[in-house]
Amino acid sequence: MRCITVGHTILAASGRWTPSFFFGAANVPLAAYEMIELRQLVSVSKKAIDPQTLGACQISYIGLENVRPETGELVGFEPKLASSIKSRSKVFGPGDILFGRLRPELNKVYLVDGEPSEGVCSGEFIVLVPITSQVSARYIRHIIASPFVSRFVEKFRVGASLPRMAANDLLGIRVPVPPLEVQEQIALKLAEMDQELRNLRRRVEELPGQQRETLMEAVGGR
Repeated sequence: MRCITVGHTILAASGRWTPSFFFGAANVPLAAYEMIELRQLVSVSKKAIDPQTLGACQISYIGLENVRPETGELVGFEPKLASSIKSRSKVFGPGDILFGRLRPELNKVYLVDGEPSEGVCSGEFIVLVPITSQVSARYIRHIIASPFVSRFVEKFRVGASLPRMAANDLLGIRVPVPPLEVQEQIALKLAEMDQELRNLRRRVEELPGQQRETLMEAVGGR
């Protein structure tokens, strides 16, 4: 059993009553560069609309179910009728990063890069806008999905059955920030690996069908 003592002043100032917050994140990953708070690298977009007001038009809507954990790939996405979306939704644009605040331990972090280039998303995302004079969008997406941030999930999530992470807590996390030219080099390599991952995923999805075709051709004598 882990035990600590928290003074009343610290407890009152924190506004927290969860033990996980005070145990904190003990194992800090090593970094060769200056650690900077995310709030200096990204801003939070609060743009939102009610899709019901758009009528029967098709819109690009991303829900939490459309982002694969860890890798941040878009899955099962297709445009929807605006009238079918019943709740107020956040607006995203090119280069934005969608951070899944509901059950943040799933690590759903999506970079808007390609199609859809703009649209709306579930209110359970925090929409982050990279400050491009400070960070590369792809670099910071991968950093947000890395142990530098994910190790704080237990500390900051609030709620029992539906735990969430607040934007202000996310923005207060420190991450390593190399010079921009180094970030761009890292981002290029990460982009190559992202594409390789997509290619491998596509190959894996195609293999079962190819196996069936091979079997039918063999037993059919063709």
